[in-house]
Amino acid sequence: MDPRDEAAKDYDAIASELDRAAEHARVAANHLRDRNIPSSGAHTVALMGHLEVVKELLATRTKCAARFAKLP
Repeated sequence: MDPRDEAAKDYDAIASELDRAAEHARVAANHLRDRNIPSSGAHTVALMGHLEVVKELLATRTKCAARFAKLP
């Protein structure tokens, strides 16, 4: 696979994970408004899981960038 296509696939996955994380944040906020602390906490943990996936994908992208970066 062309490295640019691979990068595009990773960035699509990052966007998708961030969308999911945002939805969990909204749900957690709604649960807090309803005083449902346990459910809010569960969605907060899920949100953090999505952010970890994003962190891992970005780490992959930075490692690839380092491989292709050209020094003078």
